[in-house]
Amino acid sequence: MKNLLIICDAFPPAFAPRMGGLCKYIQEFGWNVYVLTENQQSVGNISDVNPKRVVLLDYYKKSSRFEWLCKFPLDFLFHKKDKCLIELFRKSYPDITFDAILCSTYMLFPMYAASKIADELKVPLVYDMRDLAEQFTGYEYAKHRLFKNNFLNNFVHKIRNKKNLKERNALLQKGNAITTVSPWHVQLLESIGVSNVNLIYNGYDPQVFKTQIIKSDKFVIQYTGRVLDLKLYDATLLCEAIKKLRAEGKINPDKFIVKMNLDSNSAIIIRKLFCNFGVQEFLKICNFVPQNEIPSLLNESSIVLVLTNKMDKNGPKGIMTTKFFEALAVKKPILCVRSDEAYLENLINKTKSGIAARRVEEVEDFIIRYYRIWEKEHYVTVDSDDVLIKQFSRKYQASQFNDLLNTIIK
Repeated sequence: MKNLLIICDAFPPAFAPRMGGLCKYIQEFGWNVYVLTENQQSVGNISDVNPKRVVLLDYYKKSSRFEWLCKFPLDFLFHKKDKCLIELFRKSYPDITFDAILCSTYMLFPMYAASKIADELKVPLVYDMRDLAEQFTGYEYAKHRLFKNNFLNNFVHKIRNKKNLKERNALLQKGNAITTVSPWHVQLLESIGVSNVNLIYNGYDPQVFKTQIIKSDKFVIQYTGRVLDLKLYDATLLCEAIKKLRAEGKINPDKFIVKMNLDSNSAIIIRKLFCNFGVQEFLKICNFVPQNEIPSLLNESSIVLVLTNKMDKNGPKGIMTTKFFEALAVKKPILCVRSDEAYLENLINKTKSGIAARRVEEVEDFIIRYYRIWEKEHYVTVDSDDVLIKQFSRKYQASQFNDLLNTIIK
């Protein structure tokens, strides 16, 4: 058995399905997995992931804004959090011989720590870039607002982003290989001079996300996730379609509902949008749900909603969320609004799993087609391409990581 150290910004039970799935399945390919990560809020469980050991860094112990304001400058200027992670590694894994390191991150942390540890151990390093700052329309990914004034806030984040990108790009050059999640991400990384970039999509756990026949007394369009900004996640076409279908007498809120499982900030954005179109009676907002409850929610759905926007210089780029692949696995019709007119639309068409809508008429027709089926069956499914969809399973992705790791070790 070979030993793999995963250094990542989050790991189950925090929301980190990519690394959780990899840890679960790569062990079947002859790897012992050890994890070094930051302690974050739990949203799921770790029972079926089963790494050899998970070591957690408690950096923000109180999770308060005051603590963040005190510690963030040290982290930003001197890599304080990364250095704490390096010290934790030395204390926690003094006697294990590792064959490779995989660093998976949302932005920058813990790339610095992974690079230093790889140099110290003299082992190959793979950077797994789940997101890139360039894919967003602004600074939606920033967790904290430093100022109430938008101009000041954006000015600070602009400086922060410029420094982070410079450091990220330099660290990427030290990786033996890079993995990322969409063709756009591959192209962006190659355009800045990064070599050996490999595409490994996000995906679904085949043991968890399976088709179940669950009949419903309401037609449910279901969404699970966040809505950071309407520039990223534009539900306008859906609201327009609901307004027109109601005016035509084709739907009513007694039988038709849009159920959205959101955090509080996302709920404010979505509620305002539905109210602007006067269709708030069709909206049901629920709290964020743990990851282990997502499969049943998707299977209870009549249509699964995927939110994005057109991919251009002012829009989101290359975003293919895990929720999309999980919807593929349960074989529910996928309504993507607004279409990215790029890679996500192409994948929806190739898998025959739904529609990436560009016009409100397309949304209306799609909803009514499956609403008629639901009226008869109280259950909806879609005849998608099973063979292609299996290539997005976490087990298949573990085989891709295994092949890559074995190649760079040799």
